[in-house]
Amino acid sequence: MPLPIAHGLTGAGIVAALHPNPASRRYGVALLAGALLANAADLDFALVWAFHSKAWHRAFTHSLFFAAVVGLLFVAVTGRARLREAVASGLAFMSHGALDWLTTREGGGIELLWPFSSARLMLGMWGLSEVPSRLPPSGVLKALFIELLIFGPPFALILLLRRRRAS
Repeated sequence: MPLPIAHGLTGAGIVAALHPNPASRRYGVALLAGALLANAADLDFALVWAFHSKAWHRAFTHSLFFAAVVGLLFVAVTGRARLREAVASGLAFMSHGALDWLTTREGGGIELLWPFSSARLMLGMWGLSEVPSRLPPSGVLKALFIELLIFGPPFALILLLRRRRAS
């Protein structure tokens, strides 16, 4: 289960790669929105708190179907004129479930195929920042630093290439 750093850099990277105009004044806001959207699936913790059940975490909010619905809502709100930005926002949200699926070995996986299946899936090959709630503060900081080292360079490269292409 990646921490917010990995999710945020992935979502912002998707938006950076797909944004139609990296020279615009709204570009920074779009990158921030991509980072926030990529973390939004974890708002399911509110359901965990409300219903006192950990079963709500990594459930429907992490599914491809729910991400597609979010993407379609962005398309409906922004219209065809900003279709590329809406698709980038939907993909930023979708990246959360995909990244959790890719980097989970513990914790039971995610409901990637909800509502078609309630099975919790995980690739299980590489555990990234697994179960941070069991780590001491120094372990969480170490995990955040590792995520920054892994996900920061690709994000920086995307920004560099997009700015170079724009000028």
